Amino acid sequence: MRIERHQVGEGAVTAAREDFTNRIGGQVRSMSRAGRMATYEWQSIADEFLDYLGALSVESPGLDTAEAKTALKDASEAAAGAVAYAAYHPHCSFNVFLEYVNFGMSYDPGEDAPEESVTPGEWIDALCLSVLRDKAKWHGEEFTFARRKFAAQAEGTPVGELATGLTAVALDDAGDGEYPPSTQAKLAAVDAALDRVRTRAAETGEPLLDQPNGLALRTLRALAAEDRPGFDAALAELLVKHRALHGPADSPSSLLPLVPIALAAIAYRTLGWAPAVRSDYLPHALVTGFESRGPRVGGLGRNRRPDAVAALAAGPLVVERPACERDGIQRIEAMYEEHLHEAFAPVDGKPLAVWHLGSVLEDQQRLFQWRAGNPGDVADAQLATLRLASQIGAALFRVALAEPDTEVEVSIGGRTLRYPAKRGREAGAGYWQMATTFALITGAREDLAPLVLTGPTFARPDGSAFTAYREALHAYLKGAEPEAAAQRALQEAEKAKEWGFAMPPAVLLSQLVEGDEESFNLAMADALEAHRAYYEVADRSDSPEVSVNLDVLALACHARRRGWAIRVQSPYLPQYLLRVAQPF
Repeated sequence: MRIERHQVGEGAVTAAREDFTNRIGGQVRSMSRAGRMATYEWQSIADEFLDYLGALSVESPGLDTAEAKTALKDASEAAAGAVAYAAYHPHCSFNVFLEYVNFGMSYDPGEDAPEESVTPGEWIDALCLSVLRDKAKWHGEEFTFARRKFAAQAEGTPVGELATGLTAVALDDAGDGEYPPSTQAKLAAVDAALDRVRTRAAETGEPLLDQPNGLALRTLRALAAEDRPGFDAALAELLVKHRALHGPADSPSSLLPLVPIALAAIAYRTLGWAPAVRSDYLPHALVTGFESRGPRVGGLGRNRRPDAVAALAAGPLVVERPACERDGIQRIEAMYEEHLHEAFAPVDGKPLAVWHLGSVLEDQQRLFQWRAGNPGDVADAQLATLRLASQIGAALFRVALAEPDTEVEVSIGGRTLRYPAKRGREAGAGYWQMATTFALITGAREDLAPLVLTGPTFARPDGSAFTAYREALHAYLKGAEPEAAAQRALQEAEKAKEWGFAMPPAVLLSQLVEGDEESFNLAMADALEAHRAYYEVADRSDSPEVSVNLDVLALACHARRRGWAIRVQSPYLPQYLLRVAQPF
């Protein structure tokens, strides 16, 4: 059975999508400057993301894109933020973070502001969004506390009792103190909610169970009873009712009825029931939780997917890259050349400043990345940039290795330069990773040597999310218990999956540690696809990093010099670099 989705006006769809990244970023920051962000502000932000998500579904009904996934995440977090404010403020501390706009807000207890609440409908929408992200129980406490503020007043109403039923089924709180509640207890809670609606319907003479929330409660009852035919029929009726109530004048968010989608998601994820009804009202990605076949391989060569192994055996794996060409490269080259001249030219006989080395190293990294996105024969220029960057990075750590209160002589780009010995910020973990990346790409052993001798924490502690990866890379290069270090990096990478930023390729590095060439190629394809997906979101494609993942490229060049075949073809892996990376 197929249920067609209603149409919304083209103007509304265009308005929801147009310049969304800048618009939502400006809106969030304007709200933060205007005063306290409370339930209204967080709910408004959630509504904006839902309109955008609905507009995206017009072009991509399945919503199986990185952009849609991140928009759903922030719609959910903003809606949960409104619920958290209603639940906790001003009694407890809590925080809300939005990945799409890279914005967060923390709240402390006791701040001077009145308590607030959310409506039952807002509460239900927020819970449904959390269900779609498998975060309902994560936010369970705030949903429980926020519901207490409206539960008594909403008792017997379809919306209030739907909230009660969802509390039992989605939050595992059937109201009897048992956790987790049995299937029978959940069903009893839903039946009791239905009875209260029937009682009110009899008192008022209104057909309350035929209203959308009443229909949703009946659908939930079939789900709780594990009555698949009843669930399929009720879900179809619920969608038909939704379509009848909406039309072209409605907002794009009406294209995504959250309650039916959440009920279909619970059925699919807990009982394995794929929706019997086919409809764009039920985007595949939202129902399945952006289900995929998973990575081709896990850390240290574990859990290799047989189909991925077969695909690799049949020929090279291909990872495409979206267009990322940049204008104005010549202007950037001229500016960075001027920076180099300033960095290497003594002023009034004073010693050269070490911080200049860090600055021009960053310049050369950006220059390589900007050029990497442009077509044309740039191999010679890129190789020269890489060699220069590798020498600059090595110089930073030769300076750090020198005895304090001495001077050290370094060679950069044919210049012999002297610097005062210093172990400051420029010898920190971030610069170490950057310098090591360039040394591995170029294969210059003399540049790699000071990096192996120092390490990411030689000058100061790291303390970043990348610490474990950097330590694992250093352990691998030194040959000092690399397996244990790689395992720690894998654990940290797993924890960071929901943190909203790109992590270095710990799984790829672990294949080098394991000495597994086949798994290395599988992991490389995974890493490049993850890089591509990350930079497809919001305005990340404007950054220089979009064109190439330097960490992946560095490990690929190193593996090539180790004698391994690189069986992944991609613009992310420039062939001229792999050709010059000859085995030792």
